[in-house]
Amino acid sequence: MTVKDQKAGRTEVHERLRRLLFLVPYVAEHPGQPVDQVAAALGLSRSQLLEELDLLTLVGRPPFQPDDFIDIYVEDDRVYVDLDQRLSRPPRLTAAEGVALAAAAELLRPAAQDALKSALSKLEKVLPAAARNRFHEMARQLDVSVDAPHGLAPLSQAIVERREVELDYFAFGTGQTEHRVVQPHELFSHRGQWYLSAYCNSRKDERLFRLDRIAKLSLTERSFEPTGAAKSLRPREGDQKVTVRFSPQAAPYLSERFGAAARKEGSGSLVVEVPGDSMRWLTQWVLSFGGDAEVLSPPHAREAVAAAARASLES
Repeated sequence: MTVKDQKAGRTEVHERLRRLLFLVPYVAEHPGQPVDQVAAALGLSRSQLLEELDLLTLVGRPPFQPDDFIDIYVEDDRVYVDLDQRLSRPPRLTAAEGVALAAAAELLRPAAQDALKSALSKLEKVLPAAARNRFHEMARQLDVSVDAPHGLAPLSQAIVERREVELDYFAFGTGQTEHRVVQPHELFSHRGQWYLSAYCNSRKDERLFRLDRIAKLSLTERSFEPTGAAKSLRPREGDQKVTVRFSPQAAPYLSERFGAAARKEGSGSLVVEVPGDSMRWLTQWVLSFGGDAEVLSPPHAREAVAAAARASLES
């Protein structure tokens, strides 16, 4: 398929979506119009309109029970639609959806300055009363810091080019500044702090380094390959799922996110299963909950998270 064919295909898909979005409200406002008249309004032939009507009968909303689909039909050569009463007004936002919008708005704030202030205020007002407190609780945990610390650019370059880095690092555990040579793997921001995940040649192990404690950073010309220590944190063959228990304090958020897939315990805690194909993602995710999350199984995942926790304290 040529680029021209791909563009033509995308154009046809967009045009069909436009027709479908126009068709339902049009028929709702003009019930009982003849098929040919509706087709003319959309610039379609009779057969094309009937094809679109057939497609719309397959459109609905979760959980997709028989009465959840759009009931659009032809009777006596006239077109009718019976809309679900739940579609008569927009559904209310959940707390999680509100926080997602707030997070996106905060990321735009540096460019928009105070232009989003009224929008965020309106967002809070449209939330259901029951979800408003949860919205405030979740919003306080947002990490939307966009101010890049010194050293972010050269470390990003070192990660891409797999070059060793020399740095002076203030270790909170010892209260001393030490010279380190590291092999950088990943940069990430968590709750307003930037971290470097790297293999430390001095400690012969994976470590987490806070960027605000790094001084005299310099890239070397020495390249490196992923070390055995880094690879050992990967899951073994056959270990695809990781079981995590969350405290009663974190349970409401996780219950909203995982729904029926989460298992409640008598103590109020919540147990969920998550993919175990990336230990790096898993350790960052679990540690982000502090003491409110505990890996139950498999053993290698428990050890990976425990090792990451120890490394963050010992760095």
